[in-house]
Amino acid sequence: MQNFGRIHLASVLGMSVFFTLTGCKVEIRVPSGGAVVSTDGAYRCEAGQTCMIDVVDLFFDQTFVAEPAHGYYFRNWRTKDGSLCGGEATPCRLSTAELEGHEALESILESDETFLLEPLFVYTVDCPPPPDPELVVSPAVGE
Repeated sequence: MQNFGRIHLASVLGMSVFFTLTGCKVEIRVPSGGAVVSTDGAYRCEAGQTCMIDVVDLFFDQTFVAEPAHGYYFRNWRTKDGSLCGGEATPCRLSTAELEGHEALESILESDETFLLEPLFVYTVDCPPPPDPELVVSPAVGE
């Protein structure tokens, strides 16, 4: 098992379509407060680490999960230029299978381009996790 974090890759070009590229890289930057792991256990990246994953063929299919440490919660994947799953708070899936036959997308896979996956962990003592939106009750207008 490689030492990389669990990461959820959200779509930049239609979620799984964007990662159907060979030769490019996924850079996982993990701040303090947790880790990023792949659901199949192949990759794990711990707090304070930057891990690189080479995406070299049309068979890459990984789902990354942000695992908060005790006292933290995962807010979302950071949104930056070249980031994956930015703003999403769900596991990030990266798959290159759907790129096959699309020359423009396959050329990204063959490039040396690097895409970023970075979770945002929040310390719960400073800021409690957001409430479950299913449980939030808003007052009626005029109350």
